[in-house]
Amino acid sequence: MLELNNVEVLYSDVILAVKGISTKVPEGQCVTLLGANGAGKSTTLKAISNLIKTEDGRVTAGTVTFCGKDITGAEPNDVVRRGIVHVMEGRKVLRHMTVEQNLVVGGHMSNGRGARNRLEDVYSQISRLAALRHRTAGYLSGGEQQMLVIARALMADPKLILIDEPSLGLAPLMVEEVYALLAQLKARGLTLLIVEQNTRVALELADYGYVMESGRIVLEGLASNLKTNEDVREFYLGLTMEGERKNYRDMKHYRRRKRWLG
Repeated sequence: MLELNNVEVLYSDVILAVKGISTKVPEGQCVTLLGANGAGKSTTLKAISNLIKTEDGRVTAGTVTFCGKDITGAEPNDVVRRGIVHVMEGRKVLRHMTVEQNLVVGGHMSNGRGARNRLEDVYSQISRLAALRHRTAGYLSGGEQQMLVIARALMADPKLILIDEPSLGLAPLMVEEVYALLAQLKARGLTLLIVEQNTRVALELADYGYVMESGRIVLEGLASNLKTNEDVREFYLGLTMEGERKNYRDMKHYRRRKRWLG
């Protein structure tokens, strides 16, 4: 469905943030991009949606293809019309509007009847939001706001949702609830590309994963294989191969031990 072929991204004509990455997101599957802060994960999502243009960035090499069509550098509103919606990091709700008003904004490209049908469908999928429909969005909890921005994306009737750090700043129980919602959407056939630092929950949901470092993909594979990979377990899950929690004081130097960088 989505394919990035040797994509490079440059900021301000100076900073090369993504350095020739190639990825695929098959229809109906969940793919995750893993890595530390500054690895280039969020920039990759912005290159797909072309929201990177608002930050003086651009794709300078390679192509982004969606459903067989080249969308490299397409206008963000055209990307949405084609079926890609980007849920950005930071739970960017319209804070002074109600939950329902936020959702209506998300469905503004549909006609009146279509938007109403989408609204009722969203409420049926996320009953918590139905109960909060008249609540001002700025007064919701962090987890409720995360559910709201995902629901607002659903209002555009997407084929693919790009989600940036859905677990960021959430309590463990709320993280599980948000990922249960994402699992439900995946079960209904929606395609997902998720950027995460919470490797454990991402690999539980994902079918395939890519690990990014310094703008490059340094490791990829089936999620089931990544969960048992020694380096992923040590550096992203904090576990030994025996499944025991590693003591931080006993860990080797991060970059020296990374066999994929050797």
